Amino acid sequence: MKQDSCRRCGHELEVNTKCKICNEANQFFCHECGYLTEEQIHFKCMMINMDNSLLSN
Repeated sequence: MKQDSCRRCGHELEVNTKCKICNEANQFFCHECGYLTEEQIHFKCMMINMDNSLLSN
């Protein structure tokens, strides 16, 4: 997921959070207007996380 500019004001977005599995950006934040994008969940990473949860039980 890559977003270069804010949908509200057009300013550049900064990475807010990264995926715990692949370390790719999955949520962005605009310091100009405070807009926070929705967190994107990578299907592949979600499946890996589910597999790890099942193995640890």
